[in-house]
Parts: sequence; structure tokens; C-alpha cells
Amino acid sequence: MPDCNEVGEYRAPKDRALSDYYWFCLPHVQEYNKAWNYFSGMSMADVEDYINTASVWDRPTRRYDSMAATTEALKQKAWQTYNFTEEPPPREKTQERFNSPSRQTPEFEALALMGLEPPVTLADVKAKYKILAKKYHPDHNGPNPEAEELLKRINMAYTILKMAYQKFETLPEK
Repeated sequence: MPDCNEVGEYRAPKDRALSDYYWFCLPHVQEYNKAWNYFSGMSMADVEDYINTASVWDRPTRRYDSMAATTEALKQKAWQTYNFTEEPPPREKTQERFNSPSRQTPEFEALALMGLEPPVTLADVKAKYKILAKKYHPDHNGPNPEAEELLKRINMAYTILKMAYQKFETLPEK
């Protein structure tokens, strides 16, 4: 300010370009900033455009729904590059995946212990049980605590599978 004798240590912009500044003392810069309007001389449409671009740091934005297609295209290109082919990747059978039974059930654990994979029949289970029972029976292994423990687990697995088949046989047909 013309009649102020204090040192001008604080800058205040002359216009919206923010390239040239006035230098004021603290009380005068506060007074100037309270009265200064960055948007003076702009239409409401210009003000709204400025606010919209400033809210995203003056960078272009993309719609969220278009990102899904981009991500899928990138995954496909990565698969093709990794597999040295131009063919599209095989599609997952999502319906099968959601309808398949969990592999954490006692029945699946029993099958795994006996070295079987579904689908199996009760006759397959009985045949495998006989082989494993003979292999780990104490008469063939002597006093081997590990073999005895494994035979107990095999017996339990066979019981679980036999009960599952009995339960399956009693289900009403659809």
C-alpha cells in the first residue's frame, strides 16, 4: 500500500495467471486476499468448468465401466504373450466351478487318503480298502506305530465313504 512503511514480505497475485505478484506486509496482504476474487470476470459456465477440471487435478478422466474392458484386454494380451500365441485364452467354466462340491469335505479327504479321485463306485472303494488294509495291517508290518495309525485313518476313511454311499442310496430320485 502506498502509505505503508512496513517491509513487503508477503506476495499476493495480480491476476488469475499467478505469474506476477504484489508484495505486501502481513496486515495488507490479509486485507488484499479477503477482497480478491479469483473468479471475477468469469461466467458461471467457466467457473463450473474450472471447478470440474480442478477437482481431478486438470487431468482427463475415464469412465469406470470402460476400465473393465481394458483390464480384460490386458489380461488376455498377457496370457497370449506368456503362452507365445495369438489365440484367445480358454474361458473358465465358471458355472462348473461354482457348482462343484468343496474339496474340504470329509468324503473328499477320505478319498484323498485312500488315493482315489471321484467319480468312484462303492466297489472301487472296497477294492482299494482291501489293498490298503493288507498293506498296513500289523501282521505284515510288525510293531510299527506309524503303520497302525495309518490303518486307523484308512478304516475311518472307509467308514466315512461307506456311510456316504448308504446315505446316497437312500436319497429320493428326482
